[in-house]
Amino acid sequence: MEVSFKTRVKLVLEECALDYLHNYIGKKYVVYSSNFTQNAYYIIDAKKDNYLHLTGVITNLKASVFFDKCIARILEESDFDLGDKSRKGSIRKKIKVLKTAVNLFDGTHTINVEARFIKNKVVCSFATSDGTCTLGFILDKNSKPLTLLKGNMLRNPSPVDLIVEKGNDKKYISKIIFNKNNLNLNEIVQLLSLEMRG
Repeated sequence: MEVSFKTRVKLVLEECALDYLHNYIGKKYVVYSSNFTQNAYYIIDAKKDNYLHLTGVITNLKASVFFDKCIARILEESDFDLGDKSRKGSIRKKIKVLKTAVNLFDGTHTINVEARFIKNKVVCSFATSDGTCTLGFILDKNSKPLTLLKGNMLRNPSPVDLIVEKGNDKKYISKIIFNKNNLNLNEIVQLLSLEMRG
């Protein structure tokens, strides 16, 4: 029996929430590009309540409760709405690339970036794209995911030079995800003003 679009959305949201939990919660990513001008680098610090922004669905639940229900796989179809035809089209595009977005910093993607990314009414501090999807971030103290778009929407893409992962400890690098110029550890530490935990 063919499942409805809403059921399909629910299943994708629940599945991808687990990857989001594993890849983003409790981790921070430092994204450096020599082409960034305003900031030397951006620190991505995604929280539970940012996940909802990537889905496009409408809900009366608090964003963190929505995420928790996805993680527990107890999200009800009555917990969210797909909106009008235009929004449904947007959600359709988002769920096609949500799996990629929640795994974007696993080291298997070639990522380009653009500072001050604007698409329609959405203004982002910066955005990343691997060609499959574009993930836009808003700068608070650190950068939080704000929007997800299908395809490469960057107008002036620049290559990423370096991506490192760090735990919630402010200073220490826990993993080098991508290192375009094969910088040694001392060079990375100097570049990012961070330290590597021995």
